[in-house]
Amino acid sequence: MSKNKIEVLERDDEVLREQGMTSGSRKAGRWELRPTCATEVSWMQFNGVIVDDNGMDVLWRTSAFAYIHSAPKSEIRACVRDRGRFIEEVDEWISENDPSSGEIKELSSALNGRMNEWFSSSSELTSSGQSSGN
Repeated sequence: MSKNKIEVLERDDEVLREQGMTSGSRKAGRWELRPTCATEVSWMQFNGVIVDDNGMDVLWRTSAFAYIHSAPKSEIRACVRDRGRFIEEVDEWISENDPSSGEIKELSSALNGRMNEWFSSSSELTSSGQSSGN
């Protein structure tokens, strides 16, 4: 696409897909959150942040989301594949940051919004490769 051409997004999923691929850092509560990229999605899936497979409550899941999107990546990489250590790091983040109910609500909204954007952006890849059967 040329730099002078303006692309018109016609469907809701196209808008969400564009947001998911281009969204920058955003503030939620008092935290500046990095964009959600494939690495962050992988880390969240591995640790049950997106889908609660481990009985984690809203405080923990939203705090894990904030931790993954705000802590230095080197710190996250050091613990993200060790479930016990990751849980300890998120618990420490909760203790240090003590998010209020309003901040938890903002983080939860950011988590849900980012996942909607992300999965809308990746769903087009799956559906575009399917034949219509005609």
